[in-house]
Amino acid sequence: MSTTKAQAEKDKGNAAFKAGDFTTAVGHYSAAIVADSSDPTFPLNRAAAYLKLGKNQDAERDCSTVLRLDARNVKALFRRGQAKVALQKLREAQDAESNGIVTPIKPPMTLLNLTKQWDRWKSSSERWALINEIPPSALPSLFQSSLEPSLLAELLHVFRDALSSGVDPSTAVRVQEYMLGLARVPRFSTVVLFMNKEERALAREVWSLAGGAEGAEGVRAWKMS
Repeated sequence: MSTTKAQAEKDKGNAAFKAGDFTTAVGHYSAAIVADSSDPTFPLNRAAAYLKLGKNQDAERDCSTVLRLDARNVKALFRRGQAKVALQKLREAQDAESNGIVTPIKPPMTLLNLTKQWDRWKSSSERWALINEIPPSALPSLFQSSLEPSLLAELLHVFRDALSSGVDPSTAVRVQEYMLGLARVPRFSTVVLFMNKEERALAREVWSLAGGAEGAEGVRAWKMS
């Protein structure tokens, strides 16, 4: 049956993806799509591989295919957002080059700039891309004593969505670094005191998704043990 062949190709693609062979993964996911074009998980997985290869237009196209098959697919929405953010940055770089501008786009290294961009970009994928412009070690000097509980809660939602969106193990490590960086922000312990029950549960969920010994260390660093 075509579905049996499709599943076998998907499994091979997953194995190649986990091994870091994203080109081979694309080939297997493509074979799965040929065998069964009605299953949204095949183009969804291929989109993840395309993102790894920097083929953002292909990733965006595959995510749109997934959403035609499953309009509520959160992972497809998230990955399409990642692709669009990357494509927008590429367009900005190309426009700058064509205009003779060679100064690279600077990350939002002031709290005012971060807040402005944060409010403009509403999706978790866009906000995750924005946060990744800031080194985790820079968080204490960035926020100083101005971290608000509402922004902390929004950061936690972005971290959870990033951890839930795919199979990239580097995301968990990155989230751990940001969570530990936040714990070193001045007055952080005071900010945590103002978190409500749901926000505390969200923080524990993020640490649980991030996993490993760092998760237990993080819960202690956030004084939630």
